[in-house]
Amino acid sequence: MVPPAFQTLRALKVLNIGAVGFALASVVAPLLATFPSSTGFMGNFGGVPTLLIGMFWAWLLRQPKLVGATSIRWGWVTSIPLAMLNAGLTAGLLMISDSQSSGLERFLIGLLLGVTFGAILWIPALLATLLFFGVPIARAQHLAKKGLAGEERGEWIVGLVCLVISVVGLVISYEDLSRTGALPSSALLIPRIFGLLGIVTSMASTGLARARAARRRTFVAEAEAGKIKGYRVDMTDEGKVLVQIAAQGKGYRVADFEKEVFELDEEGEALRPKHLDDVAAN
Repeated sequence: MVPPAFQTLRALKVLNIGAVGFALASVVAPLLATFPSSTGFMGNFGGVPTLLIGMFWAWLLRQPKLVGATSIRWGWVTSIPLAMLNAGLTAGLLMISDSQSSGLERFLIGLLLGVTFGAILWIPALLATLLFFGVPIARAQHLAKKGLAGEERGEWIVGLVCLVISVVGLVISYEDLSRTGALPSSALLIPRIFGLLGIVTSMASTGLARARAARRRTFVAEAEAGKIKGYRVDMTDEGKVLVQIAAQGKGYRVADFEKEVFELDEEGEALRPKHLDDVAAN
């Protein structure tokens, strides 16, 4: 059995998927609050499409499925239609909030305007999103190819970016109230919650990644020093390897079942899992 510190932890990716959505919404929502609205509707609910679509986009970017025989992931291809959908839904909500009527017709008109003429806004927003979020996620995917340690280091980078953006979103939400005195404080309650959740999820993922890396380095160091029963570190032609040992039998005949479970770099960081089973009888 592979030690827990060497098992892929899905919680890291889940936390960062949430952090991306919350960070995006924490910035978009307070900016939308500056549009005319006596109830603060756009401030509190205008960022909901961005939250949901942002999380879905972050999840898609992590899917390994490629477009045909290319090296492009489907998540990158869907960035444009998802940005159009987000702009359309947001514009639809804006049309409803700016009218006494909340009919479906006004929402559909706003949806169409957001998708088409709204390109003047959603194209720059998409480029900014790809720069601040897409590039770090791509970097995380590149590091993940180097092994478990690289994957966690990449997730740490994504978490740090989400943390910074979430803080910026909180600052904007307070600045909006100071610029537009007509807005009640309740008009930006949900955007501030988005910012706080972005900070919490990004800090949790970052802390978890760093803690697991430290725990794994400690495990390897102790295994290499012979302090952990059932594991040792061997030097092979390909470099260091963490070996799991299961002894069976007693007395004059003992069989040691050895399994190479992880490749390691010189510093003891986990690279790729091994699947070579070797049986040695003593």
